[in-house]
Amino acid sequence: MSAGSVLRNMLKSEKLIFTAGVYSPVQARIAEMAGLKCIYVSGYSTSIGYLLKPDIGFLNLTDMVFFAGLVAKAVKSPVISDADDAYGNAVTATRTVEEFSRAGVAAIHVEDQRFPKRCGHLAGKLVLTFDEALLKLKSILRARDEVDRDLLIIARTDVLGSVGGGVEEAVRRGVAFAEAGADMVWAEFRSPDDPAAAIFAEKVLKEYPKTPLVFNYSSSFKWSRSASRLRFKDLANMGYKLVLVSMGALQAELLYVWRYLRSLAEEGEVAHWRLEEELEGTPFENLHEFVGLSRYAELERLYLPGEELKERYGEGKNYRTLR
Repeated sequence: MSAGSVLRNMLKSEKLIFTAGVYSPVQARIAEMAGLKCIYVSGYSTSIGYLLKPDIGFLNLTDMVFFAGLVAKAVKSPVISDADDAYGNAVTATRTVEEFSRAGVAAIHVEDQRFPKRCGHLAGKLVLTFDEALLKLKSILRARDEVDRDLLIIARTDVLGSVGGGVEEAVRRGVAFAEAGADMVWAEFRSPDDPAAAIFAEKVLKEYPKTPLVFNYSSSFKWSRSASRLRFKDLANMGYKLVLVSMGALQAELLYVWRYLRSLAEEGEVAHWRLEEELEGTPFENLHEFVGLSRYAELERLYLPGEELKERYGEGKNYRTLR
C-alpha cells in the first residue's frame, strides 16, 4: 500500500491525528518510535535546522524534496511535507507535484502566498488573488491526478494574516479549495485565541463536511499562556482532523542540546557521564543499534570473502565496538 493510501485510511479511521514537525531522518525515526502515527516535515524547522535562516523563502524545491525524501526513506509512517507556495506559478508548480511524488511522501501542503513566501505567522505576507490561487490549485490537482493519485494535496490559505484579510475571505477560499478537490484544507490564524479558527471550521465543514481540516499548533505562539489554553480535543470537537505542532521537535532539540552543551562547558566530563546515565533504557542508548549496524555486520558475514573478514577482524570477529 502506498504512503498516500495509508494516510487516507488513517484519516478515515481516526477522529484526530496529531504529530510534530521534524527536519531530519533522525528526528523522524524518533517520532515514529515514540508512537506518532505520521511524520511532518516542517519548512521552518528545515530552514532553521539546515540553513540557520528564517522561513522567508530561502528554501527551494530541490532543497525541500531532498530533505523530505531523506525523511520518507527513514520511516515506515506516512510523511507529510511542507511544499511552501509550490515554488512557482500554476504551470511550473506541476513539477513540484512530480518531484515530491518521486520522493515518496504521502502528502504535501501548498499555500496561496505570492513569491517569496514566508512563515504563515509572520507579518508582511502577500497572497495571490482568489482566482489565481484557485487556478493554481486546480493545476496542482490535475498534475497529481496525472502523476500519483495517492498523493494527498493539502490546500492552505494565509489570507487571514495578510493586510486586509479576514475570516470571510479565508472561508471563501477554504470552501473553494474543497470544491476544487483538495484532499485537506488549512487556514493559518493570527493567535492561539483567534475566534476565526472555530468560524472557519464551522463554515467550511457546513459546505464540505467530508473534507478534513488541518490546524497548525504553531510554535510561533505560547499556547500554555493563551487565554483559551486550546487542547487537541477542543480542535477535534471543532472538526479539525490533523494537528501539526510544526516546530515542536526542533524546540525540544534546541532545549536539550543547549542544556547538555552548557553543562559540558561548565562541568566537563561529569556532564557527559550524566548524559550516559540518562540515556540508559532509551532506544538510543547504543547508537550502533539505533542505526542498525548489526544488519550490516550480518551482510559482511554472509557476503565478504573469508580472507577479508579474517584480515579485518581476526578469528571469529565482525563489526563491534572496540573494547
